[in-house]
Amino acid sequence: MGGRSRLLRILASFDLSRPVLKPAELMDELGVSRASIYRDLADLEHAGLLERVADRGYALGSLIVELDRQIRLADPLLNASGTLLRKLADETGGTVLLCRVHGAKVLCIHQEATQAGQTPVSYERGRAMPLYRGATSKIILAHLQDSALAALWERDADEMEAAGLPPTYDGLRDAMQAIRNDGYYVTESELDRGLAGFAAPLMDGVRVLGSLSVVTPAQDLTDARRKSVLTRVVTAAATIESRIEEERLKARNKKGRQR
Repeated sequence: MGGRSRLLRILASFDLSRPVLKPAELMDELGVSRASIYRDLADLEHAGLLERVADRGYALGSLIVELDRQIRLADPLLNASGTLLRKLADETGGTVLLCRVHGAKVLCIHQEATQAGQTPVSYERGRAMPLYRGATSKIILAHLQDSALAALWERDADEMEAAGLPPTYDGLRDAMQAIRNDGYYVTESELDRGLAGFAAPLMDGVRVLGSLSVVTPAQDLTDARRKSVLTRVVTAAATIESRIEEERLKARNKKGRQR
């Protein structure tokens, strides 16, 4: 294992169940020497990515908080969304989720809701969720490239089937194609009991960036309201995509002028 790869694995070892790790734990987990682990930990501490916790080990460091602020203020997807998320929450009365693809998971980068329409949902900012349950995730799954979908199937076929997805790859591919053709996806009680999710993909050309969704109590949905919420989600997603495309064209034109 290369040193750079090992540093990334050390950072990825921290989670809510293990917020503080001792060097010995990392030595066993990564299968490397004491000298290597202490050298890596010193490098990460010097960079601000880790900090020592007296007599307990190491925890994630303050640079991560600084980087999180940078993301909140400068993330291109958040910037393209602008005030649309608040407007969508006000118009639908639901909780709006802006999510990104994060490896084989989905990461919520922003949640927006009106005070009166606050709906507790499993997705929250910074929490990675599986790709296989709920409208927010499945709309992303449906828009992955075929090669990426096939790789996930090879690795997670049992998990996919347990989540209610088709038991064969051909069936999965056909189901995802149907969702792509629709351009949206709606679920009820698939992730959170009693809640309906309305989701649309966020694309950058042929590459899926993430999804935009609204989550709202299913019992409050009339046919007219279902149609209204879905229309607003799809329209807002299209606006965000247009803004992303505009920024790409601006960057391309600026680069052309600098030549």
